[in-house]
Amino acid sequence: MSAPIVVLKFGSSVLRSEADLPAAVAEIYRFVRAGRRVIAVVSAFEGVTDALLARARALDAEPEPHALAGFVATGEAATAQLLALALARAGVPAHALDPWHTGLRVQGPPLDATPSALDATPLLWRLEERPVAVVPGFVGTGPGGLCLLGRGGSDLTAVFLAQRLRAERCLLLKDVDGLYERDPALPGPRPRRFAQIPFAEALRLDGGIVQKKAIAFAQEWNQQLEVGAAGAAELTRVGAAPRLWSAASPAAPLRVALIGCGTVGGGVAERLRAQPERFELVSVSSRSRGPAPEELLRQDFDVLVELTGAPEAGGWIRGALRAGRDVVSAHKDLLARDGAEWNALARATGAQLRHAAAVGGAVPMLEAAARGAVSSVQGLLNGTCNFLLGRIEEGASLEAAVAEAQARGFAEADPCRDLDGRDAAAKLALLARAAWEWELDPARIPRVVLDEDLAGRARAARAQGLRLRILASASQSAGALPAALRAELLSPDHPLAGLSGAECGLLLTRPGSGVEFLSGRGAGRWPTSEAVLADLLDLWRLRRQAREAPARLHCA
Repeated sequence: MSAPIVVLKFGSSVLRSEADLPAAVAEIYRFVRAGRRVIAVVSAFEGVTDALLARARALDAEPEPHALAGFVATGEAATAQLLALALARAGVPAHALDPWHTGLRVQGPPLDATPSALDATPLLWRLEERPVAVVPGFVGTGPGGLCLLGRGGSDLTAVFLAQRLRAERCLLLKDVDGLYERDPALPGPRPRRFAQIPFAEALRLDGGIVQKKAIAFAQEWNQQLEVGAAGAAELTRVGAAPRLWSAASPAAPLRVALIGCGTVGGGVAERLRAQPERFELVSVSSRSRGPAPEELLRQDFDVLVELTGAPEAGGWIRGALRAGRDVVSAHKDLLARDGAEWNALARATGAQLRHAAAVGGAVPMLEAAARGAVSSVQGLLNGTCNFLLGRIEEGASLEAAVAEAQARGFAEADPCRDLDGRDAAAKLALLARAAWEWELDPARIPRVVLDEDLAGRARAARAQGLRLRILASASQSAGALPAALRAELLSPDHPLAGLSGAECGLLLTRPGSGVEFLSGRGAGRWPTSEAVLADLLDLWRLRRQAREAPARLHCA
């Protein structure tokens, strides 16, 4: 059964420039890791559409409408492609679709058209192939060619797609945290924010935030939508339900203490500093600067982020959990060995232990394994080894492939844990815990070593049209050997054989519903830091929701 669809609309007030792409990636990834397929509707970056219109009219004061629409559409096309590239860098596979492949049909004037139909087959096919489709929202195809939808038209596109595709949610993401009874930027007392507003009342607002045609269409089809800021814990719901005010006061930022500021930790620190309204980076401890970890733990903070991989990190994590402080870690070795103990400690103190980045980078393997019944797992869990085998197949020596992986940030200075299978074994143990609550000792899982012998076998397999890959497998029906790493020959049509570079992938067999396939870039700074940030955003939203839940009142 296909995963539910969520439609997210990013306008030019949110995606003002390339600097805003990471925030959009984080919002999209939030839903991907929850098991949703995402349609991201985008506008051109701020000012681009006006600049393109001015260029066209400088050339011809009255340009042919369809030609003008095609030229202006290049602004949205650039935004869509850049967002898809940013998603791929973070390890989230995505398609960027042009107007012809989106399937959106429109009618009416070429420069102020209205959606009329949707050929959903190409769009749904691409969502089966990759979890995200990025589509232009300001343009569609009409009888005479490309047409524009008028100012604010991407709001209508998002609502139209949500209604036609029966999406689970439709979020119109803006540079404000919801809809207000009047413009909060105007002088005077701060206006009230709607937690929930009926369609008819939303239509009476000034229309500066949400295009009124979008609300009218939503009302006609009873399509609920949500309006607010990306990543927010609560948005304004627009629908058939009665008005509800939000009386929550602004929440203090989540105070973060970071141990480990290397490749991944530096990326996390950069992302946290870019969101001062949500996070305060109170202390950073690294090998070269900052307080010692023991001193850092005595400071006042809400959540500890541990990204060192050091053997002694277990003591820091235990100390934070005992004090009731949340912990985010990517330390797969200690999590595989001590995670059950740490989870029990977190439950006892009311703390949260998050570790999505420990397996698969930004590929949400642990989340998928824990979601619903699973009978078996099989995957390429080590993106570094996948990269190495790919380069070896192309003729590189093992030594040269390792050096290249290190230079590109896919391998550590000491790659032994990747090469001897310990990294993949720890990840497999974590997957088994997520899927079946098993406690496996990674040291007892049979492993495969990537050495010169295996490199030679990989070259020979490639000459025969096959791929040699190190697969991690576990099954509920495996008897005395429930989990193992094995070097296996894959035919070119095998889903895992198509993964290239530092990508990793997982096949989850679910009883009665077939096989679920997840893949993406699984090594490097960007995917790992994206998963760590996602855990932190979840913790921020949990605290925000705890504050806002009692602060709502119904108003007739």
